[in-house]
Amino acid sequence: MASPEREDDVSEPDLVSDDDMGVGLHGETQEDIDRIQLEADPTYQPQDEAAPVVEPAGAEAADGEAAGGEPPKKKTRKTTSDVWNHFTRGPTKPDGSYYGICNYCHAKYLQGQQRGTSSMRNHIDKKCKKIPRNKPEALQKLLQAKAAGMEPLVAWSFDQMKCRKSLAKMVIAHEYPFNCVNHHFFREFLSELQPSFKVPSRNTLRQDCMKIYEEEQRVFCLVLDNASSNDACISELLYTTTLKEDLPVDGKIFHQRCGCHILNLIVQDGLNCVHKEIECIRETMKWIKHSQGRIEKFKLACSQENVTYKKPQWDVPTRWNSTYLMLELALELKPAIVRYPVLDKKFSKILGDSQWAILRELVKHLKVFYEATLKLSGTKYPTLNLFFSEFCEVYLAIKRMSSNEYPFIVNMGTQMHAKFNKYWSIGNSLLAIACVFDPRCKLDVVQYYMEEMCPDECDGFISNLKECMSDLFNEYVEASTEEPRMPKRQKTDIGASSNTTLISRKAGLKDYLKGKKGNTTPKSELEDYLGSDRDDASLDDDFDILAWWKLKAPRYPLLSKLVKDILAVPISTVASESAFSTSGRVISQWRSSLSDDTIEALLCVQDWLRASIAENANANIVGAPLGIIEEEELNVEGQ
Repeated sequence: MASPEREDDVSEPDLVSDDDMGVGLHGETQEDIDRIQLEADPTYQPQDEAAPVVEPAGAEAADGEAAGGEPPKKKTRKTTSDVWNHFTRGPTKPDGSYYGICNYCHAKYLQGQQRGTSSMRNHIDKKCKKIPRNKPEALQKLLQAKAAGMEPLVAWSFDQMKCRKSLAKMVIAHEYPFNCVNHHFFREFLSELQPSFKVPSRNTLRQDCMKIYEEEQRVFCLVLDNASSNDACISELLYTTTLKEDLPVDGKIFHQRCGCHILNLIVQDGLNCVHKEIECIRETMKWIKHSQGRIEKFKLACSQENVTYKKPQWDVPTRWNSTYLMLELALELKPAIVRYPVLDKKFSKILGDSQWAILRELVKHLKVFYEATLKLSGTKYPTLNLFFSEFCEVYLAIKRMSSNEYPFIVNMGTQMHAKFNKYWSIGNSLLAIACVFDPRCKLDVVQYYMEEMCPDECDGFISNLKECMSDLFNEYVEASTEEPRMPKRQKTDIGASSNTTLISRKAGLKDYLKGKKGNTTPKSELEDYLGSDRDDASLDDDFDILAWWKLKAPRYPLLSKLVKDILAVPISTVASESAFSTSGRVISQWRSSLSDDTIEALLCVQDWLRASIAENANANIVGAPLGIIEEEELNVEGQ
C-alpha cells in the first residue's frame, strides 16, 4: 500500500493509511453518515462507493479508434464531500489517483482508486494544528447579552465542558433518558446550534450526571423520622462501617430526628383525649360535602346566619395539622353548622354548647404547635437554628396546660409531657449548637430556656455544649491547616551539642520574655463570636441568617464554613419526602434498569437544581427569563 507523498513544508509527520476510518464532526463514522442518508433518501449513493460512469459501446469504439488503439480515459468524478471545503484537489495522475492538499498545513492525502475521504476528515477534525477552529487561542470571542435588553454585551467563547455540564443538568432536571443524545434530530439541532460541540455518548452523559452529584454531595448528618428501623440503620452505619471516622465529632451529631414528626407524635397523644368531639366535626363535614343538595342547604344556612360560605373540608387523621385546620374552620362556620339541622332533618350529628367550648379551648392551645410546625417545615430558609427555641416554647405551652381550668386540657398536657420527655432525652447537641450560631440568640437564649425547663441540669448542659462546639470547630481548624511537613534534617557535625545548648538557652529566654509580656493568648474565632454582643434583630422578625454570616465571613472565615454546613441541615424531612415522591416518574418502565447510585444521584441533583432555579428566579440568565417566555406563549395562545 503506497504512502502519501509530502512536500518539504508539510508539518505533519504521521502518515494515514487508506483504511483509516476517522470519525465525523460529531463522532459518527462514514458508515453511520451513509446509513442515515440512505434512510432519508433511498436513491442516495455512498460517496466513496459511487457507481462508475458507463459509456455507450459505440462511443467507446470511436474513442479507441481516435486514440490509435489507446484505452479510453476515465471521466473525473465530482467531489461532493464537505471536507473539500478544507482541501484542494491536486492534478490527476495517469493511474487516476490524485492528492488532496490541506488548505492550512499543506498536508497531502492520496485519493482516487476507491479511496475514501475519512482520513482527510480525521485530519481536519483532530490533527491539523493550523485550522482556526482547532486553535483555542485563535478563536475570536463573540459578544452577547446575559439577558435580553437587561445587561451590556459581554465577551463569550465556546467551552465544550461547560456545554456538557449544561446538557447533563437538562437531562437530570427534565428527566430525559440518557440515550436522548443518540436521537437523530436532537443531534441535528445541536449541530445547527453549535457545530463545534461534540455530542457525548450516553455513557459519558451518565458520568457527567454522576460528577455533578459527587461535587454537590456533603455528608454532615442524616435527618430521619422516628421509625425504629431508622435507629437500627444508624447504629449499623456508625458501628459496623468506617463512616464514623469521617464524620464530625465522631458521629455524635450524625443522627437527627425530624422535628415536625416529633411534634406530630406529641400532639396525636394529646388529641386522643378529645377524639369524640373531633370525630363529630369530621362526620359533619363529610355529611355536608356528600352531595350538591346538602351543600346548597349549607349555603342557605350561611346566608341566614350572615356567615361567609367556605367549602367544608375534613382532615387526614394521621396529620394533626389538617385536624387543626378542620377545627378552626368549624369554629368559623359554627352559626351555620348549628342552623343546618333545621334545614336538613336527616342530619343527626349535633354538638352542644359544652362541646363547642371544648373545641374552642382545644384550638387555642393547638395554635402554638401549628405555628411551630409551619415554621419548621419551611424549605426556602434554614430551619435548624429555629428548632431549639420553638421546641422549648412547645414545652412551656405543655407545662401551662397542667394549670388549666378544663380537666381534658390537663389530661392532654400530661400525655404530651410524657412524649416530649422521651424525645428530649434522646436529642443531640446539634439543635442547641445551631441556636447558638444564630447571632440573635447565642448562649443567652439557650441558657434562658434551660433555666426555665430544667434548672438543675442547666450548668452541665451549657458546659457540654461548649465542649462539643469547641471540638467541632477545632476539627475545621485542623482540616484547614493540614499540610505535608518536611522531615527535619539531622545534624551530625561536631557542633551538635553546642547547638543544643544554644537552642535550650533561647527557649528559656523566650519563656522569660513571654512571662514579662503576659500570658495573653489570641482568641479563636469561636471565642470571639461568643464574646461579642448579640444582634439586635428580634426573634419574631424575618431575619436572613445566611446573609449575616456571609457578611461576617471575612471576620470569621473558618467559623462561617462550619455554620454554613450546620445551617444546610433541615430539621424536617418534608422537603426530602417531596423530592423522592417523584421516583415514580424517574424509575419508569423505560428507565427501570438504572442502578441504585444513579437513581440517588438523579433524584438529589434534580431537587438541588430546582432549588437553585427558585433562588435565582430574578438572576440574569442567557436569553429571556422563563417567566417571560411562558407569558409570551400565553399571549400568543390568547390571540
